[in-house]
Amino acid sequence: MYICINVPFNCKRILYNMKIEIEFDVLTDTKMSADDYTYLYIIYKKGFTLLNNLNLKPDLERLQREGYVKLGESPASHTIRQEFIDLFISDFDAMFTELCGTYPFKVNSPGRGVRVLHAIDPDAKSNVKAKNKYKSIVAGKAHKHRSIMNCLDKQLTVDKHNLGYLQNLEVWLNNHTWEKYENLNEQQQTENGEQGQRPRITRTL
Repeated sequence: MYICINVPFNCKRILYNMKIEIEFDVLTDTKMSADDYTYLYIIYKKGFTLLNNLNLKPDLERLQREGYVKLGESPASHTIRQEFIDLFISDFDAMFTELCGTYPFKVNSPGRGVRVLHAIDPDAKSNVKAKNKYKSIVAGKAHKHRSIMNCLDKQLTVDKHNLGYLQNLEVWLNNHTWEKYENLNEQQQTENGEQGQRPRITRTL
């Protein structure tokens, strides 16, 4: 679901409308407000004069702490960081390549020997189903990809002594297995990884 905002944009005495689409899941994942996102987007598009006509109340200190912007003395001197740009501009092929490079392509399974989990080449025909599934999951959203990669890193840390049981990549995607590791904190990762145990999954409600 989107929030769609039309903002009048005056450039060289010509009036334009700046259309800003904000996905609810972006706000949820980043904990931004609509004001936060709108403000950063306007700065990114260099529509500084618009800010005089809008009653936006962004939490600029938090946005800077989170790495979305480097604050200057005025809006015109603020610098929008890649962390924010990645929320609406992405390269899916690069995302899938990173996934394939991080997800083990083979493991030694107890009693089964070597199992191949996916082809090394992201563009291999045997990866087509997994690639299409991943595309439908992330829908070109860099922040969603980063969240999944973070969960995968947690899983590989926790299960480093049990990688022989790791799922085929396509099955891992179909089952949304990474979601089991979303709320695992660093201490739990370390404890379970050192003990060679599967994680005790806890969720924050």
